[in-house]
Amino acid sequence: MKIIIKGFLNTMTKAQTKAGLVFLPFHMFILPLLLAMLANYLSGGLDELTQTIIYYAIGLIFCLAVMWKFLRGAFDVLLDNPIRSAVALFFGYMLYILLSYLAAGVLLTLLGDSLSNPNNQALLDAASQSPQAVLGLAVFIAPIVEEILFRGVVFGGLRTKHRALAFIVSIALFGIYHVWQYALITMDWTLLLYAVQYIPAGYVLAWAYEKTDSIWVPIFLHMFINGASLLLIG
Repeated sequence: MKIIIKGFLNTMTKAQTKAGLVFLPFHMFILPLLLAMLANYLSGGLDELTQTIIYYAIGLIFCLAVMWKFLRGAFDVLLDNPIRSAVALFFGYMLYILLSYLAAGVLLTLLGDSLSNPNNQALLDAASQSPQAVLGLAVFIAPIVEEILFRGVVFGGLRTKHRALAFIVSIALFGIYHVWQYALITMDWTLLLYAVQYIPAGYVLAWAYEKTDSIWVPIFLHMFINGASLLLIG
């Protein structure tokens, strides 16, 4: 059932939203801990890259199995409005660059010159093992999983009730999602401040979804942002 709100068309069904809300905490918090425990118990262990591959594989399976009709319907919306989608992609990325500079300034103020995002470092370490695997995960698989969960489920579900709350909650969860494990492992809670670095992407991706009514636009924008970021940090 499509839910039409002023300025936004939610094409995700209530059943899909509920399934996504159940899967989201499992994906964000429980599954990473289970994989870390499994790595400790296995005699040969699991390196971080293998854990990440398993992690996103499970997420992709869920998204394709449960959200396939949502993705299919959103693709029709994309094809029906190609110009609007292209404009949103272009201006979304320009806005992302501008907001990223502002976020970098905030982080410099909070943390000083010794900035070292642990998530970026983990990507570089994984890329040294298998650049092809990291490229596939970061540029293709992760954007599909993350956009369905954070924009489709969280933003889309809340947008039908309260616009500002939809932006705030989806952006906050998206930022915490990328850094909480590093803060927990090191017990250095200042690492949570790096969530600020993900506010620009969190806002722009939600904005792109709202403007186009198709989850594929933020998926493609997310793919481009991650690809460009890999080139920059690598």
